Order: sequence, then C-alpha cells, then structure tokens
Amino acid sequence: MRTQKKQYEHDFLKIGQPAIRALNNAGYTTLEQLTKTSEAELGKLHGMGPKALGILKHALAEKGLSFKETQVESIRQAMADLHSNSKEAQDRAFTTLMNATKESVNWAYEIWADLVKLLNVGDNRQKAIASQVLCNLAKSDPKNKMLKDFDALLNVTRDEKFVTARHCMQSLWKIGIIGKKQQEKVLAGLELRFNECSTEKNCTLIRYDIIENFRKIFDHTKNLAIKEKALTLIESEGDLKYRKKYQGLWKFS
Repeated sequence: MRTQKKQYEHDFLKIGQPAIRALNNAGYTTLEQLTKTSEAELGKLHGMGPKALGILKHALAEKGLSFKETQVESIRQAMADLHSNSKEAQDRAFTTLMNATKESVNWAYEIWADLVKLLNVGDNRQKAIASQVLCNLAKSDPKNKMLKDFDALLNVTRDEKFVTARHCMQSLWKIGIIGKKQQEKVLAGLELRFNECSTEKNCTLIRYDIIENFRKIFDHTKNLAIKEKALTLIESEGDLKYRKKYQGLWKFS
C-alpha cells in the first residue's frame, strides 16, 4: 500500500488527501487516466472540490492533456497549431498530439487524412510531427488504413532533411507491433531502406535505426524470424566497424 500511496502523491501532487482518497476509491492513479472521464464526473466524487479540480486541470494542461469533454476541442486546436508557421505553435501541437495518442483513441480518423497530407506537402517540422503522431495512432486504426498509408511514412524517411527523416524512422516500430499485416509491411519497408540507403549520406545512422526498429519489434513479439532477418541484414554490412555496432543492439537478445 505504501508504494501505491507514493504513486498517488506523485501524480496528484498538491490536491490534498481527501481528493487523493476520492481518486483512489474511483480507481484513478495517473493523470493520463483522467482523460477518460469528465470534469463533471470527477466533481461528483466525495472529497473532490473545485480547488482540486482546478489543480488537476492545470496539471493535465501542462502535459498537453485534458478532461474527456475538452479533448476533442484540444485536438482541433493542436491541428490548427500544427498548420501554423509558428515554431512555438507547432511545438505545442506536438506535445498535445503525442500525449493524447499514448493510449488508443476513438477519434483517430478525424485527423488521419490531414496528417497523411502533411507527410506530402508539409514543411519539415510538420512532416516530422505528423509522422510520429501517425505512428502513435497505429493502435487506433481498426480499418487498417496504415497498410495503405505506410508508404507515405516510409517516404518521409528519405527526406532531404535528415532530422525529419530520422524522427519518422525511429517511430516505425510502433506500427510493426500492432498486427501481423502491419508487421510484414513495416519489416519489408525497413529491409528495402536498409538496402537502398547504401548511397545516402547518413547511411550508417539509417541502418542503425533500422536494426533498432527490428529489435524493438522483436522485443514486443518475440518472433525469432525477425531476429534472424535483422542478423542477416547486419551480416550484409561491408564495414566491420559498423557491423559490430549494429550487432551490439542484439547483445542481450
């Protein structure tokens, strides 16, 4: 019980013991869980007063989160910020969208097409943000739209701006752990990029990120065929120095 109490005190800092007990009794242990309920519902809990609600609302906002009834409004504002030319606004959009998509959501398709469009026509920051958010949304895709749109993401990994390309590349594993079809799509794309990037300026970094994607998907699935494919790709690296570097990712597998 002591460990649990510390968890409540950390996540719900400064709201007071009566409010903490109210959240405890209702089964809430983290701020993220509060995005699944409304401010009005929390207000009905015995021990939860206006001051505590205000503190929780502010704490959620600092993480780019909000109570359930304001989440859609928050996402719409984030998408507007993402389309802005302001770096600060785009940063706000990134924080809000990434935090909101840590868990599965039921509004993914409201912004899906817009995000895919930005992969093609957005500036470098918009492409980087859109690609990372889409990878997060892979778990919220019952219609399997990702199978069609994955190639647009893979194309971002070829972007002239390497920072943009790398942000996308390092997120692709999130798609590969969703289902068999998604996994096959991602692994095939990663293998293609491993082979074709030999003439690209940042080839060794790209290959490292690709092998790391393989490792993360393997860690989630324990599919030995993924490990075998990764090791085969590593063996195809002509430079012994980098071959050893890639092998280091599998040292404890």
